[in-house]
Amino acid sequence: RGWFVGTPPPMDNHGLPALTMQDAGNGFRPIMMGTHGSTTMWPSGLALAATWDEALVESVGKAMGREFRMKGANVMLGPSVNVHRVASNGRNFEYMSGEDPYLGARVVKPFVRGVQSEGVIATAKHYAFNEQETNRGTGGPQGASSSDVDARTAWELYYPPFAAAVEAGIGAFMCSYNRVNGTHACENPELLNRDLKGIMGFKGFVMSDWGATHSTQGVAAGLDQDMPGSDAFFSEQELAGSFGHETDEAVLRVLSSMYRLRIDGRAECKPPACVDNIKKVTKTAETQELARKAATRSIALLHNDGVLPINPHKVKTLAVIGMASDFGPSREFMGVMPDYYAGGGSGHVSAKQVVTAYRGILERAKVAGINVVQTSNQKLEEAMRVAEAADAVVIVGATSATEGMDRKTLSLDWNVDDLIPHVAKLRPTIVLMQTPGAVLMPWRNKVNAIANMFLGGEETGSAWASVLFGDESPSGKLPIMMPETENDVNRPNPTISAYTEGLFTSYRSNQFKAAFPFGHGLSYTNFSYGYPQAYTEGCMGAACVSLAVINSGKRAGVETAQAYVHFAPDAKEPELVLRGFQKTRLLQPGESEQVVFTFTPRDLSIYSPAANGWVKQSGAEVRVGASSADIRQVVALP
Repeated sequence: RGWFVGTPPPMDNHGLPALTMQDAGNGFRPIMMGTHGSTTMWPSGLALAATWDEALVESVGKAMGREFRMKGANVMLGPSVNVHRVASNGRNFEYMSGEDPYLGARVVKPFVRGVQSEGVIATAKHYAFNEQETNRGTGGPQGASSSDVDARTAWELYYPPFAAAVEAGIGAFMCSYNRVNGTHACENPELLNRDLKGIMGFKGFVMSDWGATHSTQGVAAGLDQDMPGSDAFFSEQELAGSFGHETDEAVLRVLSSMYRLRIDGRAECKPPACVDNIKKVTKTAETQELARKAATRSIALLHNDGVLPINPHKVKTLAVIGMASDFGPSREFMGVMPDYYAGGGSGHVSAKQVVTAYRGILERAKVAGINVVQTSNQKLEEAMRVAEAADAVVIVGATSATEGMDRKTLSLDWNVDDLIPHVAKLRPTIVLMQTPGAVLMPWRNKVNAIANMFLGGEETGSAWASVLFGDESPSGKLPIMMPETENDVNRPNPTISAYTEGLFTSYRSNQFKAAFPFGHGLSYTNFSYGYPQAYTEGCMGAACVSLAVINSGKRAGVETAQAYVHFAPDAKEPELVLRGFQKTRLLQPGESEQVVFTFTPRDLSIYSPAANGWVKQSGAEVRVGASSADIRQVVALP
């Protein structure tokens, strides 16, 4: 009672408050008895990535930071920014980069700015190469599994979101449990001192993940804070010997972050006298509305033959089927168990109640004058009976994931994959998915519409209703590739994870087939792309590409135009790499918006280990489209 997940004590004689640290998978994690439901259960980091909306992400970060401050916390143990490598990673729902470093870098910056604008230190984690939970801290010939990564792969694919956090002025980093090239991440001098503090120029402090410190030697490698500190590796006695200079630097880095965000002399409360703060209800009508907006704009419409939005003139009775359709939140005491709204583990935010898909659809259907019949019974006979009583069917399928283990399967729960084809034979069928990452859809060619939401938080049902009934046209885009089969993904390795595929993961690999490609997401309208112009004169970067995006359909909508760079063959890059995107305003039918992609020298460079840095390339072209597989225009750069 009155404590936080991490509480380095105050130094009252120096006017320094305690660092009050709390977990942050999708909001302030309430762990004190009686506080569940007192904070907003926000959409997951992966859901935020699916919005491709920097302004919205910053608004969520700011609101989340405000809740932390009101609860008495001055350090948020987030955001989680790793680029996905293993599709079954149990923490992919937390990782807001999805499968792409450029997308990650673009959304990480505004999130960090939003959080820290509230005077709360944000923490980039898990640094680095923590792309699987399998044996993340155990197993292997020397203990934790080792991520063995070459320099080019590190700098081009996995470092950019972390570097973006540094550029945004983030106050802290958290090093991970795994080994990197054989050495524990939290005592790896190449990882911490050379790459992070040296090349990236990070000025804040590095804390260990809880229990990830292995010796006092970590301070010499660049670790500044041992958490939770109970192992005595960073005790005064241990540090006083041979680590005087390193200890001074570690102290300076912690103080620098505290002073820069004006945490010095300001304490919302002093643990353990923080009970009243932690009990505060920080969830408001405003945070719930913002959570609904973010969840709605994260929805990616993957397939639609015209059945959506639901037409009340054609659909008088709507069936809602599936165990997940009205499945409530987990309510166990510690608040770590996953559900279909937030993933499990230290990143779980518990809620007393959520808007389930069924409840959200039911309320909106009443307004439209549509009758709703529902069953959570997964038995085929019951599902068929309910489907036959309706004009159209919504099947809600879901699965979740948790810290500490990777998913055993990419299938949806409750054997809903077997149910869907049978129901689809009877009535027009819409499948809604609530997922923590990639899933398989063996039935995708047998249904009328498919939409996905990545663990969207407490307003999940309200968001579904907004899109299903056309109150808002879907605008989310996949931040990952949805695989065609279980063979179209990377798998975890229990001992040594050799990143031998290099840059060729997700859409960058020509070995993997997609059911739905990276960047994909339909609207209720259509968009066409005008002829592109490439230029350097008057461009604020190394090169610019400009073109018009036109709403050529019959409904208002928002498009996210994506720019992929294709390098010359001798660069040995993937066929396409994302290097730009721009979300349009809401375009009415016939309206257009001029989109300008400004490419920096880094955007047009590759990392050369021989040159020990970035080398700008010539002969590149830009391919612009609605997804990585839907290229509409191509232009060579001058």
